[in-house]
Amino acid sequence: MVQLKPIVPVPPMRRDMDLIANRLPSTRGLAGRSIALAFDDGAGLVMEVGEEALRWEAREPTGRVQAGEDSWDAVEIRPGIFFLDFAADDGRCAFSNVIDFNAGRALTVWNEVTGEGGGTDLYEMLRPGRIVGMAGSYEPVAETRELLGKRLYCEYSPEAALEHIYVNSKTIIWQWLLSPEALKYEVGIEAVTMWKIAEELYLISTRDLPPMELTLLIDLQQMRNVGRLFGYGPFGVLDRRVGATVTFLGEFDYPAGYLPG
Repeated sequence: MVQLKPIVPVPPMRRDMDLIANRLPSTRGLAGRSIALAFDDGAGLVMEVGEEALRWEAREPTGRVQAGEDSWDAVEIRPGIFFLDFAADDGRCAFSNVIDFNAGRALTVWNEVTGEGGGTDLYEMLRPGRIVGMAGSYEPVAETRELLGKRLYCEYSPEAALEHIYVNSKTIIWQWLLSPEALKYEVGIEAVTMWKIAEELYLISTRDLPPMELTLLIDLQQMRNVGRLFGYGPFGVLDRRVGATVTFLGEFDYPAGYLPG
């Protein structure tokens, strides 16, 4: 006899697992640089990158300004293209930046933990913009459908690996392929946005409840990803860097006229 019970998924990267064993090495190559980003919606972000700390000032289109000096990390995923991330030490906000010095442009995932309405929520904006002072024409980073239907195996460590299935332009499904026995059948579905940085280089950001987001920069040439998990869980603010090796598992071939949304 088999009793069928519903699966109640719990997003996979909230547990105390090793999520950085396969992360690409960090670089201090941005130390000593001043980087100013002017976003297309009128917001701005200025970063003075030191050897250990990064002094930053973030300005909303409304004129609201936040500032701080915090630790940072960067990965040069391709020559001239960096994943630069930092968070305020009080956990109120985090910024994950893809900075493409080759094209003079950037894409920032801007997150703030808020307490509006008596509950905790996560304000999240993806902001494309230009690198101030860079010469040449500017073409903003744009959303893409190139990942639709693809299946990727992402191995973060010997104890954490998942399959990602890009169902449509707004939805991702994941399932464990390497996990503790208790999580063997766990599957989840989350909102996602997908952006093309360069050929076979994509940034995705997922959003879930309770308020949690995962940002990944995925390189399908060298088959690696690097990213950050940020949000608010049962034990307060959660902020973890992640990185994985990536294996292409195939993709769905849809009949003509029946492509996903």
